[in-house]
Amino acid sequence: MPKELKYDHVDVFTDKPLGGNQLAVFHNPGQLTANQMLAIAREINFSETTFVYPAKAAGTDARLRIFTPSEEIPFAGHPAIGTAFVLASRSRKKLEKISLELGVGPIEIDIEYKGKKIHSLAMHQPLPVFGSALQNREQAARAFGVTADDILGGGVVSNGLDFLIVEATTLQAVQSARCNGEDAVKVIKRHNVHAIYIFARLQGKGPSVHARLFTPKSNVVEDPATGSAAGALGGYLARILKFPMKLHMVVEQGIEIQRPSLISVDVNSERGTIEGVTVSGKAVAVGEGILRLF
Repeated sequence: MPKELKYDHVDVFTDKPLGGNQLAVFHNPGQLTANQMLAIAREINFSETTFVYPAKAAGTDARLRIFTPSEEIPFAGHPAIGTAFVLASRSRKKLEKISLELGVGPIEIDIEYKGKKIHSLAMHQPLPVFGSALQNREQAARAFGVTADDILGGGVVSNGLDFLIVEATTLQAVQSARCNGEDAVKVIKRHNVHAIYIFARLQGKGPSVHARLFTPKSNVVEDPATGSAAGALGGYLARILKFPMKLHMVVEQGIEIQRPSLISVDVNSERGTIEGVTVSGKAVAVGEGILRLF
């Protein structure tokens, strides 16, 4: 008899189905091995798939394992927010806060409601740790298929995952970027990071930043919405802009791959030291499924 595993399908960092970043949440995975979870994540083939277990750490509500189609990772933004959305939606109580146990430790997520409906979720991220500066603009430009003049600079930021943050001089450079596999892998290896996050600052009303994330070693080369990288970017900008108190920005991502997403980022600083990073967004239920394992 087949073993049936039920899962929820949600889109994160959007309030409209078929936008944002897809997530499959297995809320009763049983005794799956790591290899089985990886195989399931590969079968689903979203950027990430999560598996929810009873909490082990004191003060947490659930333990979360996160898999991309190619590996298990200790932390990611849209899986944490999307899983909290599923848990709160399934709860008989109105949960205003959920603490998830991840590979990087507990992650707190605040839940805002409008009436009985979940309106948005805010995740408190690990504080950013800053690494080396971008070492070769020409190499980075080749990784994105742009010119060296299109690259302003960048650096490594870690908040549970390591990202190379790269600032482009124009919005057009980000929009025209593409992931050139071998060159992008060279940049990733040189800086020893998980992914590359290229962005441009925007002027006027609306979103503050236009960004794209490339993971050339993953089955999912471009991610539609990356909460962890957006938080790392917020820390990066707060540091280089020397914000004395608070930085607020809205990141748009996923436009080029037809999955528009909006990510809000708030960074609190005190005397030049970053003391808190919060990443917020919406989520929407898209469907439910059953996976049959023989």
